[in-house]
Amino acid sequence: MDKTRIDAITGLRGLAALLVVYGHSVDWFSLPWKVNFSGEIGVMIFFSLSGFLMAYLYLGKKFSVLSVTDYAFSRFSRIAPAYLVILLFSYFIYTGIDPNFVYGISSKNILRHILFSGNVSVFWSITPEVEFYFLFVLVWAAASRYLTRFDILGLAFLTFGGMILLSYRDVFPGTFVGAKLHYFLFGVIAGIIRSKIKAENQGRTSLIILHGLLLAAMVLMESGWIALPFSSNKEFYSSILTAVFGSFLVFGFSFPSALGGFFFENRAIVLCGECSFSIYLLHMPIIYLCHKFFPLSSSPLFQIAFLIPFVVLLLLFSWLNYQLVERPGARLIKSMGNLFKRKFIPLFPLATRAQPQPLSVESETR
Repeated sequence: MDKTRIDAITGLRGLAALLVVYGHSVDWFSLPWKVNFSGEIGVMIFFSLSGFLMAYLYLGKKFSVLSVTDYAFSRFSRIAPAYLVILLFSYFIYTGIDPNFVYGISSKNILRHILFSGNVSVFWSITPEVEFYFLFVLVWAAASRYLTRFDILGLAFLTFGGMILLSYRDVFPGTFVGAKLHYFLFGVIAGIIRSKIKAENQGRTSLIILHGLLLAAMVLMESGWIALPFSSNKEFYSSILTAVFGSFLVFGFSFPSALGGFFFENRAIVLCGECSFSIYLLHMPIIYLCHKFFPLSSSPLFQIAFLIPFVVLLLLFSWLNYQLVERPGARLIKSMGNLFKRKFIPLFPLATRAQPQPLSVESETR
């Protein structure tokens, strides 16, 4: 199996995006369908995936200036194009066309959002994720120094520091990585373990059973047949149990099976996974516009009939944004990264000792 690409993980990312869309659609359109933390479950998967993939893809590589440079440009190329384009369009719409636009990006907060530290609407979840990208460099450096050299004192110090942050996660603002650190760290642990295990045979019965149980758990959680013990999304996000479940969910579906492949490796859900960041960023503006210009009837049949073109419209615009903004923007930033390495890294001879293999843009998470 290609280590830089796991189709089921891409499909799972697509499901996470669709769960967020579902949760917001039910709220905005006042649909009579039960929502049991749909959006929160989707974001939980996103955070867990980030920790998992960062550890799975990078912790086995030598920590060096070159490898960190590759990592930084790969991360920035994955998130920046769609984010910045939609951010600037939102600023233009909010300040010049519609002051009620769902993304209230104004002159007062645009710089904060450009620096990936904003909190308007769904942009709030981008902030802790980008902060985790910076934190992961420290995790990577620590793993290179302490784990490979078996420095028990240094490892104990880092573990103690992590426990302190986790203990105070409830007092941190939701946009700070400390408030969501448990999702990323459990994801990192799952990624480390997964990188040490070879892929199992696709038809293995135990994996089919495991995937069946995980799918059943998600259905039961989402349907409300299993009552989740949270009275608010803050309680959901602060729970260690949801972080453990999220990381185990990603870990479990990183192994191939016929059942997992059926649900998460089919072309439709993998395509949603590839466009997941565009889906995540665009769904609220499209919901807002539909809600503003096409008020829904209370008839369930009319609502269902309306939601079909809404979903088609969302997926179409997300695919176009992925093809016309995300991919070309990522290629441009990656080429700038290669130019940077050729021009500036050689000025520091010690930085050229390690030559990490470049990763494809599509191999990384949201």
